[in-house]
Amino acid sequence: MLRETDLGPEAWGHAAQPVHPERSRGTSPWLISRGQDLFWFQGSVLAGVALLAFFALGPRLTDATYSAAHPAVLALLLWGIFFDGTHVLGTLTHPRAAAAGRWAWLLVLAGPAVAVIDYFAILPEPSQLGSAGWLFRAFLLFAYLWAYFHLVRQHYGFVALYRRRAGATDWIERRLETWVLWVGCLYPFLRYSLSAAYADSGLPVLLPGSALPGLRLALDLAFAVLGTGLLAALLVRARANLGPRHLLIGTVIAFHLAVFALLDNLLTITATLTIFHNLQYHRIIWDHARAEGRKPAGGLGRYLALGLMLGAAWYGPRILGVALVESDLARNALLGLGWGVAFQHYFVDGKIWKRAAVPG
Repeated sequence: MLRETDLGPEAWGHAAQPVHPERSRGTSPWLISRGQDLFWFQGSVLAGVALLAFFALGPRLTDATYSAAHPAVLALLLWGIFFDGTHVLGTLTHPRAAAAGRWAWLLVLAGPAVAVIDYFAILPEPSQLGSAGWLFRAFLLFAYLWAYFHLVRQHYGFVALYRRRAGATDWIERRLETWVLWVGCLYPFLRYSLSAAYADSGLPVLLPGSALPGLRLALDLAFAVLGTGLLAALLVRARANLGPRHLLIGTVIAFHLAVFALLDNLLTITATLTIFHNLQYHRIIWDHARAEGRKPAGGLGRYLALGLMLGAAWYGPRILGVALVESDLARNALLGLGWGVAFQHYFVDGKIWKRAAVPG
């Protein structure tokens, strides 16, 4: 994952021939330009808002209503093909992806392997979209945790890039920014894990139901105190130096709070939160490639075509396949396969970040 020490001059291409000279001089706080940044890095949240409205106002998606004809399932399929699949293709087009992911493709097999072992060795219980033993349910919980960490970590990466662009050196301010972002994003996720919706999701419930209301209240109070204190301290510390990274932090936190407040299904929550990042990623990967004098996949048309093919091959089985099969083993194997592709992306992306400082 990206660390601030990784953001050397090579992070945006060849230092000797920068594509954007104003960046090297530090005269602009924006990664590309004010208009481009506001449109792609902050404004892409509007795509998430649109998807949020669709899921919140449309027919509610539950395990019982999950079918190939459900509007939410079709929306998940289209999101996966047009946005999530193409964004993973962007990672694969990076010059360092092949070396970073030489063995990472084995992760694709992890989910189906766990599904098979779980099916033959462990007694089934209600699980997401079917039945499974504790092993596969624990696998799903791990998958969602890694997915959420990956998502928030990428938003943090943009904050780190903005810090470098602004020449921010205040150690206390940097730590406050980091804490505000993580506390603001972890709070709604943790609160959801203490809800009835989570208990109905089929994922492992680690705490007795009778304790959840009290824990939710304690979490709310802790967030009110800690979150308000951190935010106030950051505003005082930053004073007149507020800039694009602070706008991004506020946008990300507000969006995460809204999504968890209005949606209760992990599938729709994941898609809604991730489409924001998908669009950010496409823009940053193209700008980075331009700085290196190349085009991902050789050009925009080929890039989009390969991305759509990957998205269809990945999300067809992951969304429609799961809706059409009746066997718990087949369904869980498809779910596990879908997560395995995501795991490969998370792993390779993390390696690329460490070496190239490119969010993904």
